[in-house]
Amino acid sequence: MEPDDAKAVIENILFVADSPLPTARIVTVFGGEMTEEQVVAALAELTEEYSDRSLRIVEVAEGWRMQTRPEYAPWIATFFKMEKGQKLTRASLEVLAIVAYRQPITRTEMDEIRGVDCGGVLRGLIDKGLVKTMGRRRAPGKPMMYGTTSKFLEFFGLARLSDLPTLDEFRAELGDAMEMMEAAQARAEQKNANQPGLPFDGDESSNAEDASAEDTSVEDASAEDASVEDTSVEDASVEDATDEPAEEEMASEENTEDESTNDQPADHEPANDDGEEEQAEDMTEEERMAAEGNSRDNEQESR
Repeated sequence: MEPDDAKAVIENILFVADSPLPTARIVTVFGGEMTEEQVVAALAELTEEYSDRSLRIVEVAEGWRMQTRPEYAPWIATFFKMEKGQKLTRASLEVLAIVAYRQPITRTEMDEIRGVDCGGVLRGLIDKGLVKTMGRRRAPGKPMMYGTTSKFLEFFGLARLSDLPTLDEFRAELGDAMEMMEAAQARAEQKNANQPGLPFDGDESSNAEDASAEDTSVEDASAEDASVEDTSVEDASVEDATDEPAEEEMASEENTEDESTNDQPADHEPANDDGEEEQAEDMTEEERMAAEGNSRDNEQESR
């Protein structure tokens, strides 16, 4: 394949690729028609040709990529309505710098260097794809080790880790970046302060209402618990009160049975009753005969 045709193929591949392409990956596209040395030479010529264009070809994250120039970033950001300014906080940059210069490193070592807990910041960097796990260290507890990713190199425009600036250079760049970020944040706060009707007061009032609602619900819950306890105490007292009359009734019934047993006559008393009944029968016979005589006299008189 002619060199110009090879450069055109590489140019189109870099244009459609969504991530940096390693040199070996580009060589496989030609199917043996181009060696790795020929591909590297074609990439060098393309890099030189794009030096005076609005786009450029750069080696980044151990691969090659076609990208825009930094001086056109404001217009590109306006087109995509992207948020301007630094996306990483100061804490994130500090942890990321520690990982980049001390990798592989454990979380305990990060905490010791910064003097504060780095767990939350580290999780955020992992979620952004800038930090990854790199196995476990052969030490007591086998702590997890962390390092940077290829996205880290791409994010900072580095071809490899050896291209990292020295610590002094990094501190200077970090200070400049922090000053720019703080200035942008101050401008944003000033702009928000000049705009009426921002939802900050509403958010605070809503938070206060939520807090009062939570307090009210807690008080209601406490009142319900207290009423439940009072009800349970009253139920217990009612049960005790109902049990006492039942015991008193049982005792009174036993006393009544004892009294009825005491009221029963002795064995010799029925004999006296029988004698009185015989006398009553004798007297009743004489009275009956007298009554019959009187009735007959009355009948004769009536006739």
